[in-house]
Amino acid sequence: MTDHPERDRWSFDGQHYQVTKFSDVATRDGYGFELAELGPNGRGTVLEAFWDDTTGLFTFTALTQGPLPFRAVEQFVSDAAIGVPPSA
Repeated sequence: MTDHPERDRWSFDGQHYQVTKFSDVATRDGYGFELAELGPNGRGTVLEAFWDDTTGLFTFTALTQGPLPFRAVEQFVSDAAIGVPPSA
């Protein structure tokens, strides 16, 4: 992952989330966003959007089977669609 990831914090339905924007060249070649659920009952990273530079594929992965607020998912997908892949 990049040495200096960018982070945004959100709140939906009383739960706090953090979006981390990162580049990864160590294990895969690309750029992505992760959504983490914060707090004592937070589940950690729950969503990922990733652009693979080697294949040109833009993928979305849910890393939890538990429910998430629709607005949080909608905001994450919208932001990722705009920011991934990064524009120079």
